[in-house]
Amino acid sequence: MKNACFNLNKLYASTIAMVCLSNLLGSCKDEGEGRITIDDTLPAQVTNVKFSSGPGEVYLSWTNPDTLSSPSFMYTKVEYLEEKGEKQYHLISKERAVNNVVEDTIRGFASVEEKTFSLYTCTVRGYHGEAVEVSVAPGAPAFLELVQTVQLTPDLGGILVSWNNRYDVPIDIVLDYYAVSDASKSGRAMVNVEGKGEGSQFVSLTYGDNILLSGEECVVNVSGQDEAENSSEPIEFRVTPLAVMKLDRSDWTFPGYVDDSNDTTIGYSSQETIGEGGGKSPNGRVIAMLDGDLATYWHASWKTVYKYPHWFIVDMGKNVKVSSVEITRRQGDNRGQTGQHFYTCSSENATNPSNPDAWKWDDQGSYSFDINSDAPQMFRLPANPVCRYIKVYFGEEYKGTADQAMVSEFNVYGAE
Repeated sequence: MKNACFNLNKLYASTIAMVCLSNLLGSCKDEGEGRITIDDTLPAQVTNVKFSSGPGEVYLSWTNPDTLSSPSFMYTKVEYLEEKGEKQYHLISKERAVNNVVEDTIRGFASVEEKTFSLYTCTVRGYHGEAVEVSVAPGAPAFLELVQTVQLTPDLGGILVSWNNRYDVPIDIVLDYYAVSDASKSGRAMVNVEGKGEGSQFVSLTYGDNILLSGEECVVNVSGQDEAENSSEPIEFRVTPLAVMKLDRSDWTFPGYVDDSNDTTIGYSSQETIGEGGGKSPNGRVIAMLDGDLATYWHASWKTVYKYPHWFIVDMGKNVKVSSVEITRRQGDNRGQTGQHFYTCSSENATNPSNPDAWKWDDQGSYSFDINSDAPQMFRLPANPVCRYIKVYFGEEYKGTADQAMVSEFNVYGAE
């Protein structure tokens, strides 16, 4: 009796169907009537099935039936029960075989209990015969071991999360935290560990409207999680982020600022003094980034067209220890930049005040920017640089749908 795989995954099924129909169109056309004849003869079973275990994974390999003796064979369906007992399957086209041998990795197991995998050989319409079955016990998931290696170190405005991943398996480190003095000051953060090796990442502990838990003792519950959202039991840490503040901007300037000109100066690539309100309004000018008003914004010049790259330099007036830079987009407008690069320079390294290009700038790296969010976006600078000047550079690679960059507010967090 023929059994049909009616519950096919749409993405895999459509891909497989396109390959199969392409083959059929080339080989099964009825020249007399202009119609296609579909072969639903049950294919032979897979052979030479091999298996092994990894961290929360099972590795399978098999040999496909010979297409000369089973021309109707189009794909293999591997069916199994996932960790919650729900039926899952992988659909693997015959085109994926190398020398007629296929390899498949099945992830997302949280226990080491034996699992059964049924391998069906299917026709283009999903017909198949009896399955070849194998039973395999996955290894202990990688997140159980990784979470035991996690260390938390206090840092300015947050914590440094360190880990050692012994496996080449992606894992999420989940941090659920709250202030000891007030449990309503709480939040969640996630660190994505892509693969094998040691690493660390700064995590800002915030609550509410991006308010920092600065200098407050916090309980941080750390757990490991795989891509199927299986997770370990949490491990509790107590840690106090080092005190940090949003720095006062009242004395900040932009080198070479000219109120009524769109043109480039030593402190910025351009500004729009006419087309965004003109007159006495700060709109369009670089100073709008420091006025505390989300309704105003810097806009690179478009009346006199200046295209990417765009940039500006903020002079904070004295050296400060910087933890993070915060940028807020022009509110309600997603046409701007999709990222930026930061550079910093101390007073001592700004040797020629009239020529910032000759200064000794420290590269603080590139960061992506969410153009669809009106919320402030915080960017952690590595190693807490001591600096007076911050240069924000918007390269051509970060061009949005408009030719100009736009920023509503610019803030810095750190310690004087």
